[in-house]
Amino acid sequence: MVKLCRFELKSNPGEARSGMVYSGKIYETDGANAVAVHEADAIRPLIPVPHAPSLRIFRGDLQPDSIVSDVIELPRFFYGNPISLVGASQIITFPEATNALGYETFVAAILVGDAYQIEVELADDLILGFTILNMLVARDRERIEKLSGAIGSSHDLGGALGPVLTTPDELDDFVTDAEFGKRYALSAVIRVNGVERQRGNVESLPFTFAQAISSASQSCTLKAGDIIALGPIVDPEMDPMILDPGDEVQLAVENLGAISLKLSLLQ
Repeated sequence: MVKLCRFELKSNPGEARSGMVYSGKIYETDGANAVAVHEADAIRPLIPVPHAPSLRIFRGDLQPDSIVSDVIELPRFFYGNPISLVGASQIITFPEATNALGYETFVAAILVGDAYQIEVELADDLILGFTILNMLVARDRERIEKLSGAIGSSHDLGGALGPVLTTPDELDDFVTDAEFGKRYALSAVIRVNGVERQRGNVESLPFTFAQAISSASQSCTLKAGDIIALGPIVDPEMDPMILDPGDEVQLAVENLGAISLKLSLLQ
């Protein structure tokens, strides 16, 4: 199974490289040709999309009631800050501006090309690959934003994206329905400091990536590298957690891998 990745060599940090993960090894490429083969313990994974043009967040729990009824409606989204995202194995500074730090779990699609007002039936073809997104959320700020209907700064604290990109063809066996775009059955588990806290499945989301991409393209042109995030994969009301400095949250999604979000200790 092939997965796309960005990485740096531990022996030569600071130089971003790209390649594929296959059978436990990393095959470095220059975009077209093989360059070298590296052992997994010799590299450090980097964020798979270093300069995403945009991050659009589709939260199923914040949709109008018609989204979860028999009425098919394009889902709504809000913008996140792609610059606040980091890759695997990186520490995020604990934000002192919130007294209730939580997290939200997403699966994200990275777009391969530009599109404007694309139909749902064609939207899946825009996906280069899928990856995992685990975002920090200021729950105290989020409660205020929900009252105004404008989600924003509560999701601006940072998050972890990665560790690799899984191409859509690798997930064909996990497609359970394709009436409104492909719906994937991918199980997920959240662990905090090594202890399992929550489980979920991408299949339970009230809309597909195709519906989300089509919705986002109605008002402006989508660009290659855009991140479309769908979630939460696990119910935020099921065992809600408030994080402390030094905590580590790991999100693992079937066939996509796992990514950890590590918080720094307060000085």
